[in-house]
Amino acid sequence: MSARVIPLARYEAGQSSPYHPNPPASRSADWEYSSAGRTLRDWARHLADNSSVVSAVLSSRVSNAIGAGLTYEPLVRDRKGNLLPEVNDALRRIHQQWSRSPDVTGELSRPELERLAWRTWDVDGEAFIRRVARRPDNRRESLPYLLQLLETDWVPHNLTQDRNGRTIIHGVEKDDWGRPLRYFIDPRPLDLYTLPGVTLDPAKLISIDAADLWHLKRVQRPAQTRGVTLLHAVIFRISDIAEFQQAHRLAARASADLFASVNRSPEVDPDTSEANKRTWQFEHLQILDELLPGESVNFHSPQHPNQNAVDFVREELRAIAAGCDVGFSQIAQVFDSSYAAQRLEVVDTWRKVERDRAKFISDFARPALYERPIEAALMTQQLPARALRRADPQTLLDVRIDGPTMPVIDPVKDRAAFELDQINGWDSRPGIIRRMGRNPQDVDAERRTDSDSPSDPLAPAPREDTQDDDEQQPV
Repeated sequence: MSARVIPLARYEAGQSSPYHPNPPASRSADWEYSSAGRTLRDWARHLADNSSVVSAVLSSRVSNAIGAGLTYEPLVRDRKGNLLPEVNDALRRIHQQWSRSPDVTGELSRPELERLAWRTWDVDGEAFIRRVARRPDNRRESLPYLLQLLETDWVPHNLTQDRNGRTIIHGVEKDDWGRPLRYFIDPRPLDLYTLPGVTLDPAKLISIDAADLWHLKRVQRPAQTRGVTLLHAVIFRISDIAEFQQAHRLAARASADLFASVNRSPEVDPDTSEANKRTWQFEHLQILDELLPGESVNFHSPQHPNQNAVDFVREELRAIAAGCDVGFSQIAQVFDSSYAAQRLEVVDTWRKVERDRAKFISDFARPALYERPIEAALMTQQLPARALRRADPQTLLDVRIDGPTMPVIDPVKDRAAFELDQINGWDSRPGIIRRMGRNPQDVDAERRTDSDSPSDPLAPAPREDTQDDDEQQPV
């Protein structure tokens, strides 16, 4: 009697079969980027320029995350924890003035720079922003601090070598722990490398310290040096949908032309002169009276577009929306679902937007668009010195950065929720105003000048005496 064989526990996916062969072998993140990173970026840029689906995805993400621009509210306090309005107003005014033209070209405002950096982050998977210590003009009151948004191709992806004991991976020099030390920039035009005999020359590269450059990147794995495009998982799906729709458009155009065939009975001789020399020009309400005996005309009805094409494209768009962290309704422009379904889609989409916005703020917006300009303002002594003495030095760079609020589906329900938050102390009145996309100082200033609101809590209190001056006083 043979011994009983006890099967060992294992993962089913760990065993290959004719129906489920083993996947390709996995390598390090940098190795996979070396083999596919540039191709993924070229695909993403091509689809961003030519695909309406990708254009809708990018537009939706930029509008939800940045909108008209992020809002920056200084929160400088004294040593007792109280806000200092004079210092905060001065910081807000200086920051707004610098935000008019913060880039070296003088063509972009701060909101435009934010939107362009976010779009580059989505399409290329990364964005490089360089700090430049210079004034935008000859005015002394301008801050000596500007930004330069670099082309991601300026950091050569094929520069990987060891130099003086340091490792350079994809144009980024790192220390032994993997921390970036400096970036190598090649600002020459990309078309130059298409010429014969032109290769990467390390001697012509510009070295920039990591402290002077912000690298905003999308990574999927630890120790990944360069970013990967947001569209990496749906590139072929988007391309196939574009070709599918193009084929249906061509078929629909061909089917839209009037197409007919002449059917003849076996008794009709097709080689007769009358049958071969006839040409018909179809017009409105035309009567065909030139048919030979035994002939009939059969008009063919168009078969495109396919009636199932709409449902098929919608299901593909749902998969694309899930892979790009956007709502299906926003890229398909279909808003025929119930209130509960629309609300759930907005909430789910907004959680993903807030997650990416938090990274955008921590890695780029807070240090590059607020802290460094404020440090430049402190160095150039543009803040009120008397009020600055009462400020806690540890709170000089404190700021609240907000973006667009979640879209409102039912304004009455959202306003009731805001009121409940304020009553229970879950949020402040200025915080609720910021959640609505407004500036509390601007709202208060408008309410003070509004003479048509006697019940306004910010309006001057009415006089307590109700007796007329001309009324006779009792003796």
